[in-house]
Amino acid sequence: MKRLHPIFNVMKLQLAPLDPIVRRPSKPPPEPVVVNGEVEYEVEEILNSWMYYWRLQFLVAWKGYG
Repeated sequence: MKRLHPIFNVMKLQLAPLDPIVRRPSKPPPEPVVVNGEVEYEVEEILNSWMYYWRLQFLVAWKGYG
């Protein structure tokens, strides 16, 4: 690592693709549900939960998303 030069040639940079998986059919996400004037999204299933810095976090599968 000591022999690496800290300068990078800008000509070698490329724009990131809009969709990282090429030729994947993409559909727009579903519209949120408005309940009592607040925007909410529907949960399909809670996949996992864990404690992180003394707070409970969830891995959620949202309804309508892949």
